Amino acid sequence: MLYFISLILLGLIFLLRKLFSNYYFTPTGFLAITWITFIFLKFLVASDYYFSLHAVVLFVIFIFSFFIGELFMFLYLSKERNSIILQFIDKVNLEADLEIFKQKKVIRTFNLILIVLGSLSFLGSLLYLQYFVRYFGSVSNVLTAGWALRGALEEINIPLIIRAILLLGYSSIILILVHFILYNKFRWFFLLPFISMLIMGITQAGRAGFMMILFQIFIMSFWRQIFKNVTSETGKLSFVKGPEYKMIKSSFRLVLFVAIIFVGGDMLRSQDFSFNSEIIEQGLTSFKAYLFGGIAAFCTYLNEYRFQDLGWGRFSFSSLYELLGIHKNTLGIYVNYLRISSVDPNEDTNIFTAFRQFMDDFGIVGTVLLMMILGALSNVFFRKAVKGDIASIAFMIVLYTFIFHTPLLSITAHTSVLISAILPYVLIKMIKIKY
Repeated sequence: MLYFISLILLGLIFLLRKLFSNYYFTPTGFLAITWITFIFLKFLVASDYYFSLHAVVLFVIFIFSFFIGELFMFLYLSKERNSIILQFIDKVNLEADLEIFKQKKVIRTFNLILIVLGSLSFLGSLLYLQYFVRYFGSVSNVLTAGWALRGALEEINIPLIIRAILLLGYSSIILILVHFILYNKFRWFFLLPFISMLIMGITQAGRAGFMMILFQIFIMSFWRQIFKNVTSETGKLSFVKGPEYKMIKSSFRLVLFVAIIFVGGDMLRSQDFSFNSEIIEQGLTSFKAYLFGGIAAFCTYLNEYRFQDLGWGRFSFSSLYELLGIHKNTLGIYVNYLRISSVDPNEDTNIFTAFRQFMDDFGIVGTVLLMMILGALSNVFFRKAVKGDIASIAFMIVLYTFIFHTPLLSITAHTSVLISAILPYVLIKMIKIKY
């Protein structure tokens, strides 16, 4: 019954997004459908995982707050239709932008930026790998270290300059996706940041980073279709021919690839590549806990909640706080693992949805205000992105990646993600201003 109520409430929020857009997957629509999908699938495959009324109420309040923020911004900009503010915020000259990005010198500049960022990212990953090779003795020892790699992360001191270079990786990938939207062409240097992320993933025995990249490619296809429709002046399309339907169809491939990466990551950590049923089952169980454990652990967290001093960003922006020397970051944000299953006491996790990070930093009221601000900000960029503004599309790819991860954690904990929301946008704007 609780699952049904939560799905109905989130479904109503999804329908309310029609107040300000014809698109199904507005930021509010995408946030609502993401949570609907996670909760529905949790009911199907992880019904033994905790799910409480207290948690549902907070989920709905926070998601509704995001909707309110987006609605308020829409109403404000609609009211100020002839104001200078609206002209500055909402102005998109698609025809002029297309002429700029068709210029050969602009294409060369864009390619040069991608080569420089990709090369730096690749170089940074090799230097990063070198420190692990020194620690373990050889590359082969690194590849066979398994779980020991996670422990080494706490002991190996990576110089600040290398960490700074690695922060450019996701920005490089976002710009590559934008380049592909604009020109629909593959270039050899596109591979550099992807190889860099692969090296990082193997070195850290991690998988979340590469799964995030897969999702960014997935969401890029959605914005690519919107950009294609806008530039070809196709007009309003039916749902079956629209970008949302194509995105839903491709989501099945996404789940398959993510599951393969997750199971492969488990094999890398355990160093067991036997592909027997036990190993695959273990990997799929870990995959289930990763997808739905955050929601269940949030329920456990609420049951055990005790008021503590607010972190004021320490949890939501943990990597940035460490980089600035404000607070030492812990691997995985939270070190305490909480039980997630009512059946198996051994199933636990240390991810608690994005909302625990926000609540630990800003409290419940602060989280409501934060979600309203994010909703308002999302509407500003969304209304420009659907008109073909390429810089706004770059920002929306990052924003939708953040939204998709909210049932798991807040990816704002990674400084490289924060930079990827800003740097590509700024670089694209600078190209437009210069040419």
